[in-house]
Amino acid sequence: MAFFKWNNTFSVGVASIDDQHKILINMINDFYDNLKNRTNNENISILINEMKKYAQFHFDYEESYMLKFNYQDFDLHQKQHHIFASKVKDFEEKFNNGTLILSFEITSFLKEWLKHHILVEDKKYTTFFIEKGVK
Repeated sequence: MAFFKWNNTFSVGVASIDDQHKILINMINDFYDNLKNRTNNENISILINEMKKYAQFHFDYEESYMLKFNYQDFDLHQKQHHIFASKVKDFEEKFNNGTLILSFEITSFLKEWLKHHILVEDKKYTTFFIEKGVK
C-alpha cells in the first residue's frame, strides 16, 4: 500500500500540473519505501537530489504561468515554493554531512507539505489557469 496515494481531490484541473504532482507523490513514496527497507545512504542521497531537482522544475513550471498571466498571488506562492526548496536543501546538506538521520518524520513532513500545498495553495489558481487555457 502506498504511503501517499493520489486521488481526484488533488486535481487542480490542469493535466500537466496534475501529472507533475503525481510524480512528486511517487517520489515521496519511493523515499518512504527506501527508508522502510533501510536502503543505503547513497540511494537516499540520490532520491533527495532527484526530488529537489524535480520539485524545482515543477515550481518553475507553475511560476512561469503565474508570471505569464500576471497571477495576483504570485509572490506569496513563490515564497512557499522557496520555503519548501530551502527545507529540502537543508535536509540534503545535513544528511550528506552526517548530521541528520532521515526518518519517517521527514517523509511525513514532505507528504503533509505537498498535500496542503496542492489542496489549499494550488487550488487557488485552478480557475485562473483554466480560464487562461493552461493545459
